[in-house]
Amino acid sequence: MVKPTGWTQRAQTATQAVASGEDPTDHDQVWRDLKDGLAALLHDKCWYCESPVDRSDNAVDHFRPKNRVNDAANPHNGYRWLAFDDSNFRYACTYCNSRRKDVVSGTAGGKADRFPLLDEARRVYTAGSIALEQPLLLDPCEMSDWRLLGCHQENGQPCAAGTDPVTKKRAEASIEILHLHYEPTCKKRHAAAVQLMSDVDEGKRLFELVTNDPTRAFDFKTAAARLRRAIDRDSPYSGDMHFLLRGQRSDAHPWIQELLEV
Repeated sequence: MVKPTGWTQRAQTATQAVASGEDPTDHDQVWRDLKDGLAALLHDKCWYCESPVDRSDNAVDHFRPKNRVNDAANPHNGYRWLAFDDSNFRYACTYCNSRRKDVVSGTAGGKADRFPLLDEARRVYTAGSIALEQPLLLDPCEMSDWRLLGCHQENGQPCAAGTDPVTKKRAEASIEILHLHYEPTCKKRHAAAVQLMSDVDEGKRLFELVTNDPTRAFDFKTAAARLRRAIDRDSPYSGDMHFLLRGQRSDAHPWIQELLEV
C-alpha cells in the first residue's frame, strides 16, 4: 500500500508522544490518512464481514485495541505501542467495529475494545513482542484464517467451516464479537449464495453438455468465469462463496476443484 509522503515519520513521532504519556486519539489523523488506501486494497469492502460499504461509513480498526482491552484478565491500557503500526490496522465497517444491537434479530456485537486470546496467560501488557499471543478472533490478514468461516446456503447465516475444536471456537467467537450474524448482512450474503448456486447448477449442466456438444464450450467457460469472480478476494463475501463452492466438488465435476485452485 502506498502511504502519503511523510507518513512514516509522523507515525514515529506519534508513537514517541504516546510513549511519553499522550493519548493515541490525539494523533488519530495518522491512521485516518491510511483509510482510503486500506479501503482500496479490497475494493472498499470490510475486511471482517466482506460487505461493500461506502468508505465514509467505515473506519480504521486497530486489531489489537489501542486504548483498553475488555477481555484482559488484568487492567490493560491497550496496545498503545502499536497504535501507529500499520500492521495493526484493519479496514472495518461500523457493524463489525462498533458495539451495536440488531433489534430485529436480537443479535449483538461489534469489536470495539474486545480482543480475547486462546491463552490469556500469554497476554502482553507492555511494549514488547506479541509473537506468542494467539488471538481468538480470526484475522483477515492471516493467510489461512479466512478459510475457517463459511455460511449456510439456506439463509446466509455465518458458521464455522470445520469441526476442529479450536478453529471452531475461534470462528464462533468471531461471529459473535464481529457481529457477522447481523441480519441485513446475512440477507446480502444469502443473495450472493443463491446466485452462486444458480451458477454452479448452470456450470454443471453445461459441463455435461460439452461432452457431446463442443460448441457449448464458450457457454461453459462463461459460467465458470462467473464463479471464479464470485470467489475472487475482491468480491463481496468471497470467503463464504469459496466455502460453498468447496462443498460442490465431486469426481464428476473436476472443473470445480480447478477453479478453487486458480
